[in-house]
Amino acid sequence: MTKRIVLAGVLGWGLWGCGDDGPSGTGGSSDGGSGSSTLPLPTATDPATATDPTAGTSLDPSTGSTAADETADLTGVPGDLPAPEVDDCERLDELLAELPGAADPSALVDPFVRDVAYGAHGFPITCDETLAVVHQGGPGQSFSVAGDFNGWVAGEHPLDEPAPGIYVARVELKGDPEGLYKLVQDEVVYFADPIARRFGWDRFGEYSLVDPLPDRAHHERYWGFDAAVGALDPRTITVWLPAGAPEAAEPLPVLYMHDGQNLFSPEALFGGWRVGETLGAAIDDGTLAPLVVVGIDNTPARFDEYTPVTDVISGQEAGGRADEYADFLVGGILPFVEGRYPVATDPAEVATMGSSLGGLVSLYIGQRHPDVFGSVASLSGTIAWGTIGADNPTIVDLYQQDAPTGLRIYLDSGGSPGMGCPDGGSDNYCGNVEMAEALRGLGWVDEVDLFYRWEPGASHDELAWADRLLPAMIDWFPAG
Repeated sequence: MTKRIVLAGVLGWGLWGCGDDGPSGTGGSSDGGSGSSTLPLPTATDPATATDPTAGTSLDPSTGSTAADETADLTGVPGDLPAPEVDDCERLDELLAELPGAADPSALVDPFVRDVAYGAHGFPITCDETLAVVHQGGPGQSFSVAGDFNGWVAGEHPLDEPAPGIYVARVELKGDPEGLYKLVQDEVVYFADPIARRFGWDRFGEYSLVDPLPDRAHHERYWGFDAAVGALDPRTITVWLPAGAPEAAEPLPVLYMHDGQNLFSPEALFGGWRVGETLGAAIDDGTLAPLVVVGIDNTPARFDEYTPVTDVISGQEAGGRADEYADFLVGGILPFVEGRYPVATDPAEVATMGSSLGGLVSLYIGQRHPDVFGSVASLSGTIAWGTIGADNPTIVDLYQQDAPTGLRIYLDSGGSPGMGCPDGGSDNYCGNVEMAEALRGLGWVDEVDLFYRWEPGASHDELAWADRLLPAMIDWFPAG
């Protein structure tokens, strides 16, 4: 049985990449693209009509019948049934029929990409016996598609240009499509499909995946996620799944991590956290049980979103929107992930982790939503936020006012006490010592529900946090 597989990419769509102390661009795919794009979630059906099967039909008050009933009498098919769902291959056919002569091809392509990207399968589309690739770039360029399906031969399956800057190829396949693929420019430059849902990295850089491979962990990506985002900016979320996760018999523990740009890509700052590489190896050798990781990208408003109160930095007031960010996580991201992936919802198996300001917001999220998160981890957390240039409550103060007892907490820092605490030290050493002492005073017990670590001299960067990730996971999450 052969299948058709449809791939789509938009050249130049990339990820926001940010350093730990503020936004700075890092490309999220092997073509080095940067910037951000918004792919809003498809609008849901109006609840007022979704629960009323006669909505939109005319009711005859004398008989109680509707126009839908009359349709059934004439055709034998109830007229109030929903229209047959259009699959992604049909959407592509409709797009190609409308493109010739279109004044603004992007106005047609963008909604198509949005709808497919958040569909059940995402890109690439698989159906019937054809591989179809759609790509948007500058006019007059040369693209092809290559992968496991054709031995990675560039130029064998070129893309035509039915409209300026829109490229399409249809490739007949024999057998089920599977494995890795990339797009190729000028038969020389191989790059990952920018909007492929499934992807990973190997020694050749980022690659795209048709479907999960049974023996390989992989990532799945959603651009412009905006469910319950409120007044915050949409952002990319990335889900890392261990090998075999789609067939998991039981829900897997899930870890929600901040600063998503820096977690998975080997091209991230200081090489990134190496989350997939580290956890995948630990799961494979039995050091850790399988779990799912959700990376949430930051935005240029990182200082605001990751802090519960305002502070003054370099003479400018910043911060204070962590409530909105925490509620976006709980009201938008968690329901989406839980609806699509085999993840646990028991707080004992749901955790959040971050570093620096990401560590601070993890501690705050655990306090704000202890009914959702049973474990939080803060690496080099900015515990002193609120008092750097202002006189506002710190996270220590907030915990002392309302302690989320029962929360399993990991705290650490590198650096040193320097000339002495509270004002000396590096890598937020003094603040974390203070936080650990406060937690002990509130009833937390070392190596039971408090895991405090100090790595003397460790720097404040992704390389150091990557080195401490696995030891933290072994000791802290999931419990037991």
